[in-house]
Amino acid sequence: MSNKTKAFTVLNTFADSRVALIQGMKDAGYATVEACRPIVIEWACGKTGAEYRETKAGKVVLVSDHPKYEGAKTTVRDIMHMIEGTTRRTSSAKKEPLDPVAKIIEAFGKLSASDQRKALKALVA
Repeated sequence: MSNKTKAFTVLNTFADSRVALIQGMKDAGYATVEACRPIVIEWACGKTGAEYRETKAGKVVLVSDHPKYEGAKTTVRDIMHMIEGTTRRTSSAKKEPLDPVAKIIEAFGKLSASDQRKALKALVA
């Protein structure tokens, strides 16, 4: 059984089990997130009827002007989130803006120790 066949079997049967998905992909010879993406794209296209192509650089991508592109893109994104251990963003609501003092404190915390001393001297003077 080829690696691709093994990967397709795993993708068809993972049933919301991230651990089983990741282990199955490793067992099929796809041990990294980067190695998984092309085979997930190919599988998703087979499931949704979308198309993929290989770029000149050898990267596998979805064909964005295909009518089934959005469905395939969602499928790929969801499976890659499972493999990566991340989730979709749940809210597109804007964050509350920081008040000016909080912005200054946040920026101050990013300064090096010597720059922090310089800033404190300037504020005290």
